[in-house]
Amino acid sequence: MPDYDPSAPNARRYPRVISPQEIDTMPRLEFNTGIDTAIFLSRERDDARYFRQGYCYMEPDHKPYHWDQRDFDETHYVIKGQIKLRVEDAAGRQVIIEAGLGEHIFLPAGYKYTLEATGVQSAFFWTSGPSPRAGLTECPDYVTELIALRK
Repeated sequence: MPDYDPSAPNARRYPRVISPQEIDTMPRLEFNTGIDTAIFLSRERDDARYFRQGYCYMEPDHKPYHWDQRDFDETHYVIKGQIKLRVEDAAGRQVIIEAGLGEHIFLPAGYKYTLEATGVQSAFFWTSGPSPRAGLTECPDYVTELIALRK
């Protein structure tokens, strides 16, 4: 298609398969030492409107990763190892939840979450939504990498 411009709005908004090989080549966003993610479905690269998806990779002794999830829901599906999460509610109460291979965790908005090391190499598939209209504003260098992948 000679007129096709992959940078045009909605140019990558079409049904397609995203292969494991494609995911393996995605740039990684480091959350903390020993923990990073490959975001393979996003507003920036794919014109995804409502959610984003990725794989998170964790070393056995990764540093904790904390986030305050104010305005989106998220899920984690364990594909290798396990997940250990410290969850804090608005009143400051905390619980630890753990999930193993094949288990799924639902993380609703309104809580503070911390991924903690488990002592084993781990990976999980995550999805979050709704995606903010502004996209991944908190990591502009990573956004630039994702946008460059549109070509």
